[in-house]
Amino acid sequence: MGKFLFLKGDSGEGKTTLLFECLKPFHRMVGGFYSQRLLNEDGMTMGFRMVPAEEEWIPATVYKKAMTNVFIERTDHGFQKNLQIFKTDGLEILRSSAHKELFLLDEIGGIELFVPEFIDKVLSCIDSQVPCIGVLKSHKNLESMRTRIPAEPDPDKILQDLEEELVKRTNGRILTFEREKREHIRTEIIGFLRECTEKEGKGTDGRKGLDL
Repeated sequence: MGKFLFLKGDSGEGKTTLLFECLKPFHRMVGGFYSQRLLNEDGMTMGFRMVPAEEEWIPATVYKKAMTNVFIERTDHGFQKNLQIFKTDGLEILRSSAHKELFLLDEIGGIELFVPEFIDKVLSCIDSQVPCIGVLKSHKNLESMRTRIPAEPDPDKILQDLEEELVKRTNGRILTFEREKREHIRTEIIGFLRECTEKEGKGTDGRKGLDL
């Protein structure tokens, strides 16, 4: 069974930025996905899209209507969700990442909670031999999302169930991210990556271990 490390905390604190900084030397080894924020020219959030981890890591980019894998999109009637993305492209992204040395899951615990087959696949990835690292949406962020995006009843309970599924596994950790603890969290992430890559006898340049 693999190992996992998830960060959880308030939106805008820099979880994904720190995660990408630490993972940058391993880009070619990483599969999975990240959620990209889509902005208009005024900086307003227009939606979110799922991006395969193999692509360039750009946490936020300019919104264009022709973009693929958009699972939340601002319309004239407010934000609308597209759960079908997780049932098709989302599952394919996870399946195609099975040969990678690391899984990136950034983030989980949002509207995909209402796609059981996708969540089952996420848990399957976590339980595989491939180490997983990523971000878990906090209950506060989920509640904020519910005020803008239509959601099925009681998503908080579903998120709680997901957290409990993770906590009962003894092979990983969920770290609460706070801005003032950034460097401590960085050390934890680097230690996790060092342990995972040394176990596989792989470094970023073919040598064993991690040189940071």
